[in-house]
Amino acid sequence: MNQLDQALVGIERLSALLRAQSWSEDGTPPLHPAQRSLLLALAGNAMGMRSGELATRLGVSAPSVSESLRTLEAKGWVQRKPDPDDGRAWRMSLTASGNRLARRLQDPAAGLGPLLRALPERDLGQFLRAIQLMMREAQQLGMASGLRTCLGCEFFRPYASSDPKQPHFCAYVGAPFGDAQLRVDCADQQPQSAEALALAVQRFRDAVPS
Repeated sequence: MNQLDQALVGIERLSALLRAQSWSEDGTPPLHPAQRSLLLALAGNAMGMRSGELATRLGVSAPSVSESLRTLEAKGWVQRKPDPDDGRAWRMSLTASGNRLARRLQDPAAGLGPLLRALPERDLGQFLRAIQLMMREAQQLGMASGLRTCLGCEFFRPYASSDPKQPHFCAYVGAPFGDAQLRVDCADQQPQSAEALALAVQRFRDAVPS
């Protein structure tokens, strides 16, 4: 097998391990990956989110989100409330039990957490770098939308720092940072224009100073 085949097999094996663990973790109810993603997306969001917003955030279809939300609501983990901005719409938020479950899912000892913690910082940075590029490609192929990565953010300046250990710069916080601090989902992310994004992706991919 070539490199691509080996990478695909590796990802599939890790996905299988994660699915197996999600069904066997003590005290954690079995969850479909889509339901798990919704719970984590709603975690810490006191105002709640519309189903359309969740679909955009997760890059999945609205019908799929609606179906998963109905299941979570039936289990008592999600509740719906009238949207104060639109009386015809609903906002979904976690119940008290839903918040407790989300905190367990966010536990660093759960899922792939122990495997990732075993990686040296340099390797973890390379992994996060690869995730940034893969998620960008997913958007290009129409597989996802609304992703809040560093690479898609107007504040991200790849290779704009003179510090080789912290080659990137975040204009939002005004500080340099390295690959190991790249964010896959940042609440402060602001999408940038297509032209600026293309330049940033090229610099990031080729490690070219700006």
